[in-house]
Amino acid sequence: MTATSPPRTAVIMQPTYLPYLGYFQLIAAASVFVFLDDVQFARRSWQSRNRILTAQGELMLTVPVKKHDRETPIHAIQIDDSQPWRDKHLAAIRHAYGKRPFFAEGWAFVSEQLTRERDGALADLTCGMAQAAAEALGLTPAFVRASDLKAPGARSEHLLALCRAVEAQEYVSPMGSADYMEEDGVFQAADFPARFQPFQLVEYPQGREPFTPYMGFVDALMNVGWDGMRGLVAG
Repeated sequence: MTATSPPRTAVIMQPTYLPYLGYFQLIAAASVFVFLDDVQFARRSWQSRNRILTAQGELMLTVPVKKHDRETPIHAIQIDDSQPWRDKHLAAIRHAYGKRPFFAEGWAFVSEQLTRERDGALADLTCGMAQAAAEALGLTPAFVRASDLKAPGARSEHLLALCRAVEAQEYVSPMGSADYMEEDGVFQAADFPARFQPFQLVEYPQGREPFTPYMGFVDALMNVGWDGMRGLVAG
């Protein structure tokens, strides 16, 4: 790093199904983006589900997973494809957004991602879709999976170890982690720079009033397209 170059910034986030726009705002802040897939999978979390907006209100779309031990990490979770969830999600998205101005653009992406052949791991779907969407937005940090780094520790110690594993000089975290990270005091003790980035909420036309925030990114994609999303992610 030269005197004028920015620090190598790490962002570490759990893989999320159809992540909301704030997820991509964090990707935009990253030099290297680490998918935190080596922590315990949590049922009924954003790891396997998210919301879209229909004429009847919010609708939760959930990816079913196979039975597993409680301590199973995210990267080891397998999708239960004995259920026709892909067809159901695509049908719900078509019904919700079929008349929105950028439906064709969004549908081309979503349908390709949900029908693409993968090895059955939930993280392959969620990481793959998030990375493909980021690339469509022109966001090109290095993408890494925590499970490939074999970093030690738990909580903040694990985050710091991941930062060091990817040779980061700075860590950017969502605001939701501020309390426990400050309580842990790990980054302060190591004198490792960490800052917290809030979600910059920008409204966009949804075709329904009032505006409903925090939907999965397909809501913005169907309503404003990739070009419009770039402006929303930039804040």
